[in-house]
Amino acid sequence: MKQAAAFLAKRPFLILLLFLLIAYLPVFLPFFHLKNDLITQNLPTRFVISESLYSGHFPWWNPYINFGNPQYGDMNGGYWNPFLWLIANTWGYNIWTITLEEMFYILIGGYGIYLVCREYLAKTTAVIAGISYMGSGFILGHLQHFCWITGAAFFPYVLLFFIRIYKDPVLKNFILGSLCATLFLSATHPGLIIGALYFFAFLIIGLRLTGRQPSHYWPAIVLFLGITLLLSIVVITSDIDVLQHISRGHKISLDDTLLKPTPISSYLSLFFPLAVQNASFSDADIAMRNTYIGVWLLIGLVIFITNANKKIAAIASFIILFFMLLAAGGWFKTFAWRYLPYIGYVRLNGEFSYFVLITMLLAGAYGIDRYKRPLPLRILTLVMILTLFVSFIAILATHHSVLYTTSAAGATGVPGAIGVPGTTGVAGTTGVPASAAPDNWRSLIKHFLDNLSFWDLLLLQSLLLTLTFAFLQSARHSQPRIVSIIAANLVLTCWAILPYTGLGMASKSNRQQLISTFPKGIHPQEQKALKDTRFLDTSYRRDLILLGSYTKKIGFPREEDYPVELNSTERFFGDSLLTDFIFRQSWIFLSKDTLPGTETRFDSSALHVTAFAAGRLAVSVKDSAYPYLTFLQNDYPYWKVKVDGHPVDHFTGFRTFITVPLPPASSHRVEFIFDPWPVRIALVINSLLLALAVLLLSMKETRRWRPFA
Repeated sequence: MKQAAAFLAKRPFLILLLFLLIAYLPVFLPFFHLKNDLITQNLPTRFVISESLYSGHFPWWNPYINFGNPQYGDMNGGYWNPFLWLIANTWGYNIWTITLEEMFYILIGGYGIYLVCREYLAKTTAVIAGISYMGSGFILGHLQHFCWITGAAFFPYVLLFFIRIYKDPVLKNFILGSLCATLFLSATHPGLIIGALYFFAFLIIGLRLTGRQPSHYWPAIVLFLGITLLLSIVVITSDIDVLQHISRGHKISLDDTLLKPTPISSYLSLFFPLAVQNASFSDADIAMRNTYIGVWLLIGLVIFITNANKKIAAIASFIILFFMLLAAGGWFKTFAWRYLPYIGYVRLNGEFSYFVLITMLLAGAYGIDRYKRPLPLRILTLVMILTLFVSFIAILATHHSVLYTTSAAGATGVPGAIGVPGTTGVAGTTGVPASAAPDNWRSLIKHFLDNLSFWDLLLLQSLLLTLTFAFLQSARHSQPRIVSIIAANLVLTCWAILPYTGLGMASKSNRQQLISTFPKGIHPQEQKALKDTRFLDTSYRRDLILLGSYTKKIGFPREEDYPVELNSTERFFGDSLLTDFIFRQSWIFLSKDTLPGTETRFDSSALHVTAFAAGRLAVSVKDSAYPYLTFLQNDYPYWKVKVDGHPVDHFTGFRTFITVPLPPASSHRVEFIFDPWPVRIALVINSLLLALAVLLLSMKETRRWRPFA
């Protein structure tokens, strides 16, 4: 055992990996699946990318979400994330690969925090900070928000090289820092990018106010930003291109900007993260409530605030308070919506709580490492014992406890729906009637969790903290034991919270069976009315939402709930007469006019599809009685049409679709091709710049060059 501990002590990455495997063991097990947005939004878009590559076509376009959109501009999907392309080009996307991908992001995020702390702090403290980050409330609460987890993975590395440039402005640090910033920009949600701009602005101003800003720092910041922009040309080009055509390209309404906050009351989770998962605790979305950073770093945060240099403590406190109020919504978010740049584009306030987490966590690590003060572990133990006693008395007095509901449940039967208590999403359900699975052990788990009251959870949490503080008191002179005790606390907390915010109760094989129902690859679908086209059973729509993407068929006969939608598509779905007409057509059809109600034809004897891919269609037309051909894809710029090998002009028909007039003749060969040439050129330039960056890093004499020497 001592040899194993010594081996791990020299390899902190392995410590973090071991912690990940233990803390997220329920996620790795086959009995459960990650749920909600990850399954309903992130996996289906990645699934289409990997299916397109499997069929040998570059996936510029996703034809399946609300009649198609340009995938490269989907800021919710991290299209330019290189890890996405690695998986899509190799194993392909399924329920297992996206689960392992998310676990990988949590691991590298924790290691990034470890590296940041190692710039100033001892190894033990850095390890504690790393595992605390991996088991933090933000990560646990937002496992379903895949693009927030990717941001939490790469942001620590941007901060790391911000620090290294401050300490040692050599070219290597500029290039590596810009590469990390490019990863962050390409993979994460725009809300985190906007928050990061404010975070670094405050950091730079703070350095100025403390008088710790070296003479080279402003030129260094400009150079860092410049290289980052150059290495992110394709990401920036893609976003600018798409923002002109989607509703998210405009400032959202005041009502929408106040959605999904992390209220101030949620910070009770700093001590009692399990208790705040109870649905009666507050009106906040359950994913937005948890702000846990671990008890050890929470103690360190108090030490930091009370002992650090007054200016530094004030700056850290300001950053925490700013993002805390921003994440809470209400009057401060209203003010920010009106007067602060870009804040009005962010819809989910809880996203900003990430910057509260990382500031508190790093300040707590600094406080516990640098300011050697007697820790109030005995006092905290007594407080937890008192909380334990109060919880027990409250249970006896109110009867609000699972102890009093178990017998009643035994009389009425255990509910069979496989969901997760307190969540706003429904991806944890299976659609199995309650009577169908009364003995299912997952149903029993759900029943037990459903009936845990606030007082039950507070009792369990205070018991765990009482034991944690007691063990820490006995191990205060042994760093390995301290790390083990803190890790155990984080693991148990993680296991207790995952059923609420991370896991759907259906098995991975169950979800994958649904996802892989249809043949692998991209194929032309049957030519029949959209309302009669075979998609996945609509009973699964609540679980998977984007059924068109999973079935790989155009025209799911209902507006699909996805945050990226073209403005023209929104207008189309707002016209009930037009939608009724279109859903009675096939995904490609001939018509005598371009008005709803016109005579149409779409049988395979008149239209024979010879080639189909995401962003490409070739079809032979054999009926001259119909002068118009419509392809039910949104007429986004860069669509080109050829008739009999010659480019022809097309127009937007039926409000949003690609329609081409056909010259009089008995037959034609028509091709539809999506070619976003500005983005394609930007990709070539970006690839050359990335190759140049790698070349410079490989040259020893260049890596150590100081631009401001």
